[in-house]
Amino acid sequence: MELLPAFLQEFNEIYSEISTRRAIFRSLRTLKEMREDAVYWVEGTITGVETEREFCYLACRVCDKQVEEIGDKKRCLSCGEFTFRNKYRYNIEVTVADESDSAKMILWNRSSEKLIGEVAEDIIGLYGDTARIMPNEIAAKILGKEGLFEVVVSSENLHADGFNVSRLTIDDEIKDVYLIRNYRATYEENNSSLEQDVQDAESMTKDEAAEIDGAEIEAETSHTAKRQKVEGTIS
Repeated sequence: MELLPAFLQEFNEIYSEISTRRAIFRSLRTLKEMREDAVYWVEGTITGVETEREFCYLACRVCDKQVEEIGDKKRCLSCGEFTFRNKYRYNIEVTVADESDSAKMILWNRSSEKLIGEVAEDIIGLYGDTARIMPNEIAAKILGKEGLFEVVVSSENLHADGFNVSRLTIDDEIKDVYLIRNYRATYEENNSSLEQDVQDAESMTKDEAAEIDGAEIEAETSHTAKRQKVEGTIS
């Protein structure tokens, strides 16, 4: 799907946040333990798609909130506006997993369009207005997708209904930037630890210091190999 102006703007915003380290990443296990409202990013893979619930809803033409049908009329539950034109928005429930845990997440319209590559109206038009239950062909487009998810941590529902995804990206360019950033943070942390080891070694015996030197060389060689692997992957 070609990037529309709105998607392009969001791409630039996410790229800037991640490349300048303004985006804060957490593991799913850590997010589940939080009890205060916050917004964090998670790196994960979609391992499940809920196909037994409605994957889209009839939306208000003014505010995009859900519409209730009263006879042959449709009234917005939020602003009270009556509408006579069918407009659909995605509301998809998925399971996302990382190395620490898995969690249920709710993907709203913009994020779902990125994954599926089609707007909800087109899907409804293809499968019919009564096909609110997700077709298997659509679920297959989502399952297995890897990406970076910006999730809303809410202290009120304590994640019982899953995390709301405010933004996501599956763009390789942004994921590469995250990979480099994550590698550099690990590299700097390990280097700092090695420097402390060297300082401690100054008070050791000559044989013990020689052993530390050997560990430094081995660690530095490992770091160099990792860096070359990352750089080779993104070049």
